[in-house]
Amino acid sequence: MGIEALSRGARRAIFVERNGRALEVLRENLKSLGIEGRAIVARVLSEKHEADIAFIDPPYHLEGEYRSALEMLADTPCELVIAQHATRCALEDRYGRLTKGRVLRQGDNCLSFFGRSAGE
Repeated sequence: MGIEALSRGARRAIFVERNGRALEVLRENLKSLGIEGRAIVARVLSEKHEADIAFIDPPYHLEGEYRSALEMLADTPCELVIAQHATRCALEDRYGRLTKGRVLRQGDNCLSFFGRSAGE
């Protein structure tokens, strides 16, 4: 998603990947496309990575990763968080200041959209 966003004019994208091989492939792809200068690549999601929109897609079997990522992002200025997850994974309606709005089901996975709660 981040590479697609960069190819469509996003100013920058932050990629968080723990798997060493996947991280290497990601860096190679960014370089081959000439967009590595607009990308931040990290192994850990951190509050220092400020973004207007966050797209999270942890491995589906690590359901606890959704909670930790959403709770951390709730304490940042991020306005919109989109979580891609399996339909069997029931995300909460609220994580800190983030409230779930729309849920888009696509086969056996979903996109859940979280935004700032009213008054935040």
